Amino acid sequence: MTINRRLTKDGTDPLTGLDFAEHLTGTADPDALSPHAIKISAPADWPESAVTALGLLTGADLADGVLDGRKALEDIAAALVMLAGVKEDSVEAAEIAASLAAREACPTVHLWRGETEADIPLETLASGPFEAGALISMINTAAMAGAASDVGARIVRDRLEAVALACINCDGSEGECFDPRHNRALARSVRAARRDGVPDAMIERAIARARQGIEMIEDGAGFSPDMPVNPVIAIGANLLADTDQGARAFLRDLAATIWTHGQPALRFDDNALPEPAIVLDLSVFAGDDAALTHAAKLWGHVAHKAEGSLLLAGLGACLALEGLAYDSDEGRTRAAAIAGLASKASAAPVITGPVPAEISAYLALATHGIDPAGTASHTAAAQDFAARLLAGLDADTRKAALAHAFGAGTLSGLNPAWLGSLKDAGLGDDALTRIETMIADGAPVRHAFNRWTVGEELAARCGLNPERLEQAGTRLLEAFGVSPLEIEAAERWVHGTGELYTCEALPEAIRAALAPASPEARLAMAASLERALEAPAGLDLVLPGHATIDDVAALILSAARSGLKSLRIRREGEALYDLLATIEFDSADRGERPSFTEERIVERVVERPVERAASRRKLPDRRKGYIQKSTVGGHKVYLHTGEFEDGELGEIFIDMHKEGAAFRSLMNNFAISISIGLQYGVPLEEYVDAYVFTRFEPAGPVEGNDSIKHATSILDYLFRELGVSYLGREDLAQTDARKSDPGGIGNGVASEKVITGEEASRLISKGFSRGQLPDNVVMLGSQPRKSSPAPATGSGRKGEASPATRPEPVYSGEPCPKCGHFTLVEAGAELNCEACNWSGPPPEA
Repeated sequence: MTINRRLTKDGTDPLTGLDFAEHLTGTADPDALSPHAIKISAPADWPESAVTALGLLTGADLADGVLDGRKALEDIAAALVMLAGVKEDSVEAAEIAASLAAREACPTVHLWRGETEADIPLETLASGPFEAGALISMINTAAMAGAASDVGARIVRDRLEAVALACINCDGSEGECFDPRHNRALARSVRAARRDGVPDAMIERAIARARQGIEMIEDGAGFSPDMPVNPVIAIGANLLADTDQGARAFLRDLAATIWTHGQPALRFDDNALPEPAIVLDLSVFAGDDAALTHAAKLWGHVAHKAEGSLLLAGLGACLALEGLAYDSDEGRTRAAAIAGLASKASAAPVITGPVPAEISAYLALATHGIDPAGTASHTAAAQDFAARLLAGLDADTRKAALAHAFGAGTLSGLNPAWLGSLKDAGLGDDALTRIETMIADGAPVRHAFNRWTVGEELAARCGLNPERLEQAGTRLLEAFGVSPLEIEAAERWVHGTGELYTCEALPEAIRAALAPASPEARLAMAASLERALEAPAGLDLVLPGHATIDDVAALILSAARSGLKSLRIRREGEALYDLLATIEFDSADRGERPSFTEERIVERVVERPVERAASRRKLPDRRKGYIQKSTVGGHKVYLHTGEFEDGELGEIFIDMHKEGAAFRSLMNNFAISISIGLQYGVPLEEYVDAYVFTRFEPAGPVEGNDSIKHATSILDYLFRELGVSYLGREDLAQTDARKSDPGGIGNGVASEKVITGEEASRLISKGFSRGQLPDNVVMLGSQPRKSSPAPATGSGRKGEASPATRPEPVYSGEPCPKCGHFTLVEAGAELNCEACNWSGPPPEA
């Protein structure tokens, strides 16, 4: 290889003229537990990203000193010279060092670190429709199973750990601690575990392991299937172009998987190329074909000796700097010409594609791969690219364009009316300094105005109390009465639009060169490059979040028909992730948006559960309930209940007979606390589980209650009674209360069929029903239980079966002539009414 001098002069050091200075990169937080800031000596005009990348590429341990950038560049240049097989004092050696210091090109990481060969990325390759279908199924299954396994594992782990801790942290005896009937915490944990679907066998094992002193749960809760590594489908374009039903179904499944997961990658050609060894930035050589040919020849030789390829980067920036639109015939022709020049000059294969992050930072690439130029981010690389692009324009146009894209970086110069109002209300210089500091660090204007930068005193003067100030969250400016349009205008002034092509001050040619390119335009550019390079272009399409599965399928077909060699498609979802984060943490959605001028209530339609303060459910002014008088351990207790309209318990009152004033007052206030909790939605079951089996005096035998005969305390008795009466918790009863129920089962047909008016008046308050008993109220007893037929035992009464063998009644469907109820049952040639005991012949038709 023989080349001419371009960057160096004969007899001079290739690094002459570089002003090396010490840079501090990383985190310089003095309060950090371990400092992450490092010192690197590098050229003074290098951007911070390049300086940081120099430290990452060398892989040096910087814990004890400063990285000498000059020595690092000299060492990598010497290694590349040796690899290329040229003399140390040759023109080629000097040009390699100078081009490396000018950041025209960058070796890959393994060459920086002196490793013999690059680590070839692993991939899961599927060839043919059968393997492709299996890989698609594997991707979908692994993604869903991984998510389900992760969620399920966390639920199982949390529930079983709660069960084990409830056993281990218990202070009672061994018999009580491991018995859910006596250990309330264990009972709650078991119920929660069963509610979430944890198998009973696992719950039992957790209790048994806790009995052995093992707190940790069983292994295996975190297992999930592995996702295929870098899945790639190598498939012929003819299969995708087929019109039969199987091919269409395969295309639909493939597009759905790519739309969902951003993989697999597609390869329409089996041509495998070596991994890149050198990355060349095309934007440095915009408009200078001679320099590009020189650099491609130099670095292509190095890449060839390293048994790698020469990767071209920054194509979109190069076209924009030359004033060519990406989506144009001229742009595609020029891109093919650039690729052809590099391919002809390079001894190594020339490819295009994605660039590793460290190398992209070192070169400060404005565009990646074959991406078009367009978005103007606030990075040093984007700002340097914009300065180069606008270099030929007048100062006013450059200033207007840069302000439009990147903003002023400060509120100074905007002076909106709302900011003046806040200053008049007391927004001082200290608060403005804090706000400007946050804006300078990149914070949005909306976030820069918050309760900590503005202060609670100003908020109070503007009519916001502490509660409403906290509710405002990131919408404090709106709470102050600033409209969203005014906030958006301030945001554009401070941080810009991020788009140069929308600046009307720029010439039309520059705006066209920066206009966004459609996916179809990028497919056409990739096809043009692949024809010039005879190699895959490494196209990586990122679709907006609103793209559909059909859009993905259409792009796949278009790529196959255009002869593209490879393609990777993924859908952008970052906007949705940001939205989910605001739903989770944005407290401003949970209340009114106040203003210091007038109160404004903003109504929203929200299709999601939102957390809000519990509301109290009011009891009706005239309410149902009952009074239970009992004696617990010789102490009389009166329990009064009040119910909601649907019969649920809403309040209790507790009266004690002949107790001291302090104890009676304490019980009364305890009842009020329970009542308030019930009305705010606390389940009665939680109270029952919390207070049953409590032990204190008075305790002992219970008299006057038909289901509870012994209690360990007053609270144990009261909540046993409530559990039996309102929750059907027969496990808390010590006798069968139904035996004393006039409608109980097993007392004979006559007593089961109807509760008489006298018995009904015992169960329903005459005062509540305003004396309307028993004339207009008929209470039917419980339905008999189903059981298998058994031989009759002969009760001695004709026509009457025992309760265990009595069949289900079959109603005739006719109303009773006496009471009007549809409870007529055929009994031979007569009908009997189960409601009023009327009997007689069937009515004539």
